[in-house]
Amino acid sequence: MYILAVTGIRSEYDYIFPVLEELRKSKHKIKVVVSGAHLSHMHNETWKYIKKDKFIIADKIDSLFSTNRLTQRSNGVSAIISGLTQTVERENPDIILVDGDREESIATAIVGNYMKKIVVHIGGGDPAFGNADDPIRFAVSKLSHVHCCTALEYKKNLIKLGEEKFRVFNTGNPTYVNIDTVKKIKKDKIFKLLKIDNFFKGFLILIKHPLSSEMNESYTQMKKSLKAIKIFCNKHNFATICISPNSDPGSYEMIRAIKELKDEKWFYYFNTLHRDIFINLVRNAKALVGNSSMGILEAPHYKLPVVNIGNRQVGRLSAGNVKFTNYLEKSIINALEISCFDKNYIKKINNLKNPYGDSSAAKKIRKVIESIDTEDQKWYVKRKLC
Repeated sequence: MYILAVTGIRSEYDYIFPVLEELRKSKHKIKVVVSGAHLSHMHNETWKYIKKDKFIIADKIDSLFSTNRLTQRSNGVSAIISGLTQTVERENPDIILVDGDREESIATAIVGNYMKKIVVHIGGGDPAFGNADDPIRFAVSKLSHVHCCTALEYKKNLIKLGEEKFRVFNTGNPTYVNIDTVKKIKKDKIFKLLKIDNFFKGFLILIKHPLSSEMNESYTQMKKSLKAIKIFCNKHNFATICISPNSDPGSYEMIRAIKELKDEKWFYYFNTLHRDIFINLVRNAKALVGNSSMGILEAPHYKLPVVNIGNRQVGRLSAGNVKFTNYLEKSIINALEISCFDKNYIKKINNLKNPYGDSSAAKKIRKVIESIDTEDQKWYVKRKLC
């Protein structure tokens, strides 16, 4: 079986990497189409990580328009549709695999639907209110043929939406394989490698992205967040390690706020970090702060406390490790105090039940893909409309 995977950003590639590894072990033919931020110098050209992982890159599609305007993402979708159409015609894969709710997801689902290729979508049924990604994710589900959901609740959502039961599977989150298999690296070694001072008593990881419905507030929101985090870090002798926002409109303003802290000794900023380094940083962090989906999907597996600032991620299934807060300084600091120092709360997180599954997800997704008979028309033709 020939599986063509499509990816547009490092975090998404890390998500599907364990699945591609499983499929490769089973001797399936695997190729990857890279687009979006993978090809951006500003985002460290992360397509090179895919090459280093020894996957064949079937095509590179330039789709990241360097603008902070709302036109960026729709133009990106257009570019991917055009480029991927040619790739699919040339490569003629049996299955197209895609994850999530970004430009490459909707573009892939459209191309697969029109070109009679079975699209396997990972992450359907998962709401993210207030962001353009939410309706896109559900549109991807309606256009895709097979769904690998990360939680039972999300599987039920898709069935309620009208998806036929035989198409929908609760597989769990495949990134946990990365977390479990990455070799442990001591914190001292990582800090030395990243040139981070080693006298701090602890550190936070900050990952914060713009929200499409609040794009014009991106700079102010980041400034407020950073001010509260600074007060907390100075009080407790903590460092903050900040990873760059994603490429969505509003990210330029967030980066502008971040760069205003370039001389602050408690603050360290990186465009991106390799999977091995990042996972080991998270293993040693006291908390994750910001609004990344990682706080919802990956942090429960680390047993990591999360402070989610603002409306991004509101409405998603939480394992109980996330404190949602507004942009008030006192609210952010209080949430950080509890997350880092409240022993009862930390104990609760250490004993949480993770609704997003375990490290078997990648194997489950492989089995789902192998169960598809590409000669059987039932996989191509949807019988329910609502």
